[in-house]
Amino acid sequence: MRILVNIDVPDLEHAIGFYENAFGLTLNRRLGPAGAEMLGADAPIYLLEKAAGTPAAGAVRQPRDYARHWTPVHLDVVVDDVDGAVARAVAAGARLEDPPATHAWGRIAHLSDPYGHGICILQFLNRGYDELAPDAASPAAPLRFTPVSQTDFEALLALRIAAMRESLERLGRFDPDRARARLQSTFQPQYTWHIEREGKRIGFYCLRPDGAGLRLDHLYVHPDAQGLGVGGQVLRRLLQEADRRGQSVTLSALRGSDSNRFYRRHGFVQTGEDVWDIDYLRPAAAG
Repeated sequence: MRILVNIDVPDLEHAIGFYENAFGLTLNRRLGPAGAEMLGADAPIYLLEKAAGTPAAGAVRQPRDYARHWTPVHLDVVVDDVDGAVARAVAAGARLEDPPATHAWGRIAHLSDPYGHGICILQFLNRGYDELAPDAASPAAPLRFTPVSQTDFEALLALRIAAMRESLERLGRFDPDRARARLQSTFQPQYTWHIEREGKRIGFYCLRPDGAGLRLDHLYVHPDAQGLGVGGQVLRRLLQEADRRGQSVTLSALRGSDSNRFYRRHGFVQTGEDVWDIDYLRPAAAG
């Protein structure tokens, strides 16, 4: 079985241009003077030119209305970068109604096309919708967060070195002495928390005040616990708290590290760089 997506529009040529520019679809063929087949998504999308006020098909002859409206069926556009996709759609003529927000399963923004149809742009993170239906076999067991004290420095240093060693060695920058100095320069126990799972400390993070916003100085997960969604679960928790407080979050990631891709997926945008690090900002959620 296949499902085809049909969208009524008041102006076919305008609609072809919008869906090309907003989502990268391509015109595959024309279906007479008032229809077009757009490809580039997993399902073909058919644009059907129908004048406003004409009766819709079916038993309920409701006239078509291209003012903003809502129907139970709408488009979900799944992308790798929700912020970039939203910017592209808005530039093409879409209306942004709710900016991207982070949830357990991913990030989503609500928009409408120029013809009043609702569209969701979403980006799956970690296990996607599986995050909403955890089971006993899921590797993402509940996490606990416990305070750090000054006496925990050596243990945290060991964890940081273990978490970063592969990336640093790959870049030819592994230096335990430098790792110690960098952690010492930003170590603030009052803003630092252990990440625990099943009674074992598997990571830590430091989120501290920084001007009008927050600064994520550290987020490290032990290699034995990496790839299980722990980092994403922790970061979503921190970003939800930042959104609740209406604050932005800044951080720096090691140049060439996989962490850059991780932070960009969660809505951080690059603001600067130096010889070692790339600086990022995740803006405060819109009020």
